[in-house]
Amino acid sequence: MSDLGKSMSRRDLLRDAGAVLALSVLDAPVLPQVRADTTLPPDPARSENEATRFRGKWHGEQCYFGFHHDLHVIKSDRHIGAECDPKQLAQMLKLTGADFVQTDSKGHPGLTSWFSKTPGASVGPGVVKDWVLAWREATKELGLPLHCHYSGVFDISAGAKHPEWCIVGPDGKPVRREFEGMASTGGSTMCPRGPYVDELMIPQLLELIDRYDINGFWVDGDSWATTPCYCDRCRAAFKSKTGIAEPPKTPNDPHWAEWWNFTREGFEQYVARYCDAVHRHKPGVLVCSNWLQTLRNPGEPKVPTDWISGDNTPVWGVDDSRCEARFISTRGKPWDIMLWCFYTSRGGHGFAVDWVMKPVQMLQQEAAVILAMGGNVQTCENPFTGTRNGRLVPWRLKRIGELARFVKSRRDLCQGADSIPQVAVLHSEHHAYSAPGGRDLIGSIDVTPIRGAVSSLLECHYGVDILDEWALLPRLARFPIVVVSEKERMSEKMVDAFMKYVSAGGRLLVAGTAVFDRFGDKFFGIKGSRVAPGNYYLPAADGVVPLSTTWRLVETAEAKGLGTLGTTVFRDEQLLPNPAATLHRVGSGAVAYIPCDIFREFAANRYPLVRTFIHDVLRALAGKMEIEVDAPTCVDVVLRRKDAKRMVHLINRASGIPNLPNSPVIDEIPPVGPVTMTMSLPRKPKNVSLAFEEATLRWGYASGQNAQQLKIEVAAVHIHAAVVVEEDV
Repeated sequence: MSDLGKSMSRRDLLRDAGAVLALSVLDAPVLPQVRADTTLPPDPARSENEATRFRGKWHGEQCYFGFHHDLHVIKSDRHIGAECDPKQLAQMLKLTGADFVQTDSKGHPGLTSWFSKTPGASVGPGVVKDWVLAWREATKELGLPLHCHYSGVFDISAGAKHPEWCIVGPDGKPVRREFEGMASTGGSTMCPRGPYVDELMIPQLLELIDRYDINGFWVDGDSWATTPCYCDRCRAAFKSKTGIAEPPKTPNDPHWAEWWNFTREGFEQYVARYCDAVHRHKPGVLVCSNWLQTLRNPGEPKVPTDWISGDNTPVWGVDDSRCEARFISTRGKPWDIMLWCFYTSRGGHGFAVDWVMKPVQMLQQEAAVILAMGGNVQTCENPFTGTRNGRLVPWRLKRIGELARFVKSRRDLCQGADSIPQVAVLHSEHHAYSAPGGRDLIGSIDVTPIRGAVSSLLECHYGVDILDEWALLPRLARFPIVVVSEKERMSEKMVDAFMKYVSAGGRLLVAGTAVFDRFGDKFFGIKGSRVAPGNYYLPAADGVVPLSTTWRLVETAEAKGLGTLGTTVFRDEQLLPNPAATLHRVGSGAVAYIPCDIFREFAANRYPLVRTFIHDVLRALAGKMEIEVDAPTCVDVVLRRKDAKRMVHLINRASGIPNLPNSPVIDEIPPVGPVTMTMSLPRKPKNVSLAFEEATLRWGYASGQNAQQLKIEVAAVHIHAAVVVEEDV
């Protein structure tokens, strides 16, 4: 390790290119350097009993890496469980390196893989040996917790036997979903307000506990299978609550938001019902509902599940997890994201697809995004195109074992670390639930502007957290920058809090045409505006970039214009009199405004010059940050703190194999670099080191009258490394 001193330079060419707009307005002095507190305050006070009920539980820190074996028994299956020998199964599970294990009990077809004795149960006709018993004996031999995968709302067999239990569509007919050729004319999804939960689901969960000493349940086919139900029960309950006799049928009808939220609340009551039943029956058995309390379910996590989990997409999983991990980590519960260990280039889903095991590096890259944000990692193995009799595939398990070693080597630094607040992206539950779409409880929530904001900020190497109003309001002052990405339906309380935040010294970036009216001309320092659709050009770096969307063309008063909108590809011809963005100082802080839905557009196009423009506006708004990183665009930054250690996680999202629409695989990941960073510290650190990977690291500390700054250079990052700065305490 050598002192970097004056010899270290940031990549000035890239920095300079990213700091130039069409006009010289950004040459004006930026606001003073922003510093952040490095701890988050506790959640809002609640009663002790309530807080205990909602905050969740887990098996302990040692349960860090999980293995799930998917199954979903179908009618055509034969010899289910025939190869489930507990001794052999235990040897196979050792290969995975798992700390906790999950196996099938009832999939979406509603057929059990064990000989359920619950009245009304549907046992798979091809079950020849008790699947769950074998997995329980094997995991007990290894001393591992066993969870059961159980399909909740989605149960084709129950729908065939009990059409009266099913969700009814707006046409008055039971809603039908297929799974591998199985469907029911009586319906496939259960009404959360119906008898199903009490007469079949809860009795089976308790039977699994009593017969097999199950440690937890991962309930699948739940929120994403739930749609508004028009059965007599739901219609009567909706009328009783709202006075509305006829529920709407489409999102364009009056009262759709009330109807959809009535569905959401009924679903949450259903989940609470089975959680409470399990907890009463045997305290310590854990329950999770797949994707509940994740990105598409914002708001205070009141449903008493024990942990949060969701299974990621087979491809493009890194991009999804970048947002999910940044939101789930603010929920105050143990959590994981389940990685599908397989993918396909042909599209589709189910048994007919040619599923292929992912390369280990692809899984490691996906896992790194989760680990850096403090989550556990769970993996999903797929027997759809392999064996259906219980036999496991050793070479695939060995790959999972290699992933396990990667994950566990990061546990000491990643587990239990806290965020160093830098940029908060608002994900308003009031905005999300005031105009939901017409799909299920997950698919109806529009998170596109959130994804665009997070992607652009990460490509500029900011440390980013996603918080809903429930999480952000008590923590607002901790964040140097807050980004509001087209959230015009946020609560009035949130708007008022933002105005006070800015006046007290905060930096707020607001984007969107409609959200302007929530704050008004005076707050933005603007004297007039008009809304107009058009294809206008944003100035960025040495060029311009077109955005065809709806714009708010503004005239500045006290605000400064940042760049000028154009109407052609030429930087200095046919310019409009309207700025591309504005900056207004309010009290001790400032607000920047981008007058179009730029984050929605970036989510769709990922144009590099759009990202550069966003970065320019943020630099004008906030100036120099306490921690700054300069790296290739493909490197994500995660800022964390644990005890006296500050950590800058570096995650390389590159691939050595070009991604194509028919080739989403990640492999042969090339190392990228260099990565340089600066960190403001009051005194020289005790030590600076690179964790997880081997690479040259140089650092130096300069202490002057006006600044104390640590400078660090890392030669390269392969998949996931972390710069660890140990401070004297």
